[in-house]
Amino acid sequence: MTKDDETWEEVVKDVKPLKNNRFVQEIEAKEVPIRSDKVTTVTFDVLTKFHSVEKDDFSQMDGSLAKRFKREEFRIEAVLDLHGMTEKSAFDEVCDFIKSAYNQGKRCVLIVTGKGYDEALFSEKGVLRKSVPNWLSHTEISSLILAYKNPSEAKGGVGALYILLRKKV
Repeated sequence: MTKDDETWEEVVKDVKPLKNNRFVQEIEAKEVPIRSDKVTTVTFDVLTKFHSVEKDDFSQMDGSLAKRFKREEFRIEAVLDLHGMTEKSAFDEVCDFIKSAYNQGKRCVLIVTGKGYDEALFSEKGVLRKSVPNWLSHTEISSLILAYKNPSEAKGGVGALYILLRKKV
């Protein structure tokens, strides 16, 4: 016996074995299906009432990713322009656009709503500018979106939304 073996024997002499009835059950992995179609399953009326994810909420990102997103360092890979659309048709386009971009593995997209400014105090202008952020935070597409914000004036300012999609699993 070497000196190392003797040392080891000395260290483990008081060690007692664990009881044999201890075991770890194997956990079976569950496959979670991810919808790959563009079918809208939630109605327009339902989605206009509730929202969960907020604009400029970067809490789901780590610090460096949030910093890159705030600085607009992600290249815009697709653009959807909603100028001239009705609210109902724009809703369908937004849902289809986000799902399609996610399914194609795109990370950063831009939705142009238009500013819709008017001098009148109670004007109905800018309906899409107010509605689209609410649509992005609803169950139909919110699980695909990591964060969104208004981009710099060069990319549309308050008349657009700069959106970072989650990585496709």
